Amino acid sequence: MDILKGRNSTPVTFHDAATSAADGTIFTVYGQSTLTIEIYGTSTSRTIAFIGRGPSGTDRAIMGVRLSDLSTATSTTGTGELWQFDVTGLTSVFCDLQAVAGGNVTVKGRMVA
Repeated sequence: MDILKGRNSTPVTFHDAATSAADGTIFTVYGQSTLTIEIYGTSTSRTIAFIGRGPSGTDRAIMGVRLSDLSTATSTTGTGELWQFDVTGLTSVFCDLQAVAGGNVTVKGRMVA
C-alpha cells in the first residue's frame, strides 16, 4: 500500500551502491517542499554532505534532521539512517558522497509536495 498515493511524490536516487566519492544525482526541486532520504550499504565508513542550490546556482550546505533522534547536521558519517530536509524554495539538491571505504553506499529518498 502506497501511503503517499494521490500526493505529489517523486522517488529519487542520489547514489546507488556507490564505491567512490561523487556528487551523485542532482535533483531539481519543482513544487516539492520536503525531502526524506535513507542512507544504507555495506561500507565500513562514509561521509555524506547535504547540499542545496538556490537561484544563484551556488552549492550550499543544508541542515537535515536525523529522524531517529531529531538531531540536526549538514553532513553525516552514519549508515542505516533516515534524514529529512525542508527544500522549499531551493532549485536543486544533492548528497555529496565525499568519502567511502570498505564497501558501497546507497542514498535514496522521496520528494513530497
